[in-house]
Amino acid sequence: MSETEHEHDQDTAVAEQHDHGHDHDHDHGHSHGHDHSHAMDVVVEELGPCKKLLKVSVPASEIETDYAKRIAHLRKRVHLKGFRKGKAPKARIEKLYGESVLEEVREHLVRHVYVEAIKEKVGTDKVLGEGKFEKLEFDRKQGLEFEIVVHTRPEFELESYTDVKVEVEPLTVDDSDVQAQIDMFRRTRGDMRPVEGEDVVVEGEDHLTVDLQVWLADEFETWSKAQEEGAQSDLKPLKEEFGLEVQLPSDYLGDYEVDDLEDALTGLKVGEWGDTETDLPEDFDVIEGRGEGAVLRVRVEAIRRLFLPELTDELAKEAGFETVADLRRETRERLQEAMEVARRGQIEDRILLKLIEQTGEFELPVDIVDAEIENAEKRRTQELRREGSTEQEAENEVAEERDEIRTKVVTMLRKFFVADEVARREKLQVTGRDVEARIARIAASQGMNPQHLHEQLQKMEMLPQIRQDILDQKIRTFLRERAEIVEVAAD
Repeated sequence: MSETEHEHDQDTAVAEQHDHGHDHDHDHGHSHGHDHSHAMDVVVEELGPCKKLLKVSVPASEIETDYAKRIAHLRKRVHLKGFRKGKAPKARIEKLYGESVLEEVREHLVRHVYVEAIKEKVGTDKVLGEGKFEKLEFDRKQGLEFEIVVHTRPEFELESYTDVKVEVEPLTVDDSDVQAQIDMFRRTRGDMRPVEGEDVVVEGEDHLTVDLQVWLADEFETWSKAQEEGAQSDLKPLKEEFGLEVQLPSDYLGDYEVDDLEDALTGLKVGEWGDTETDLPEDFDVIEGRGEGAVLRVRVEAIRRLFLPELTDELAKEAGFETVADLRRETRERLQEAMEVARRGQIEDRILLKLIEQTGEFELPVDIVDAEIENAEKRRTQELRREGSTEQEAENEVAEERDEIRTKVVTMLRKFFVADEVARREKLQVTGRDVEARIARIAASQGMNPQHLHEQLQKMEMLPQIRQDILDQKIRTFLRERAEIVEVAAD
């Protein structure tokens, strides 16, 4: 996954965490006309950057008022045996339904008082996501008390975000770029064949069959010296493997990561040996070699090479074109289009970077920063493991990169909040039609039914990500279309 994709993923995670729409503003029971302001006392404590603790207390009188109205409403509606509708004694209603009505009152008050407290003491539009309840006590005689921790939007000055000047290099598609793309197509039609002969040596993109010896570095040095002197040596490699396949260029030989493998093999003939150094992993299957410096001794057994077909009109027809000229023209146009898309993204990134330079450093919610750093470190660890690192090696690498990861996360979050502020000021929103259009495009590209894809995305809880991606692009497009873009010659 590219760095841009990682950043988009992070933006989506942040957006979901920070969505400031609250689902508290409704009652699952009957409202009974109770949606009035409630008597309450709210104390706000600052817990740190963009983090507040709200201590909320509601008097018992609010509970009694709401409870009485709900019981009265219920009494009018309920038909109990032996009584006419609406004429059952209040005590009987309370005995039957009092406990559930009181629970209704509790849920209603918590939801509505939460929203009122936020609106009055913090500002609904300043709160990120849902608050976290630290304490909640409800007693009919004592009243309602709860404490809730909320994160708030960072505060910063964003003055002008239109007419931002951005310098970019002119778009140029070279003949070499076109040829490289065409050669990639030729490779798909290429023929991998053995190459033999006294003068044949390993080249940079050959496919090799090799035998491997794994030596402890100091023992290999002793053994090599004995070989040079014609002396006998009882030393043997830790391990031998035969018939390994290697496609150059590569940093891996079997299970071993080797930085200079291509250098060690290039120029060898069939039957010749080359060697290179590496450190054996901690889980190496021969115990005495674990974590030790080693020499990998490699013998070339066979060389195969990819032979590309001649570029002719017949080959062009296999790609859907009449002539080679048509293939070249279409390839150039596609490259031009891809470069334009990439440059638009580059322009948008540079605009956002200029805007966060304009705002200067501003405090971010510490908990959110820490959570995003943790997510970024997990992704990096998984990436390193996929590349072949052991768990310990991956952890060590991530530890070394920790400062760099933090810097990237902080920059990403600042860009997110600046972009979000632009969206708020310009009232940029995502409509249902926007979502359906995006899903239809994705479905068309994958040959799927749009409705079926919509249901899948909903089940996978990915619709918020789709909405955030659309909003991100609306913000970026808004900024780019109003920027001053200046082309400058490449250095």
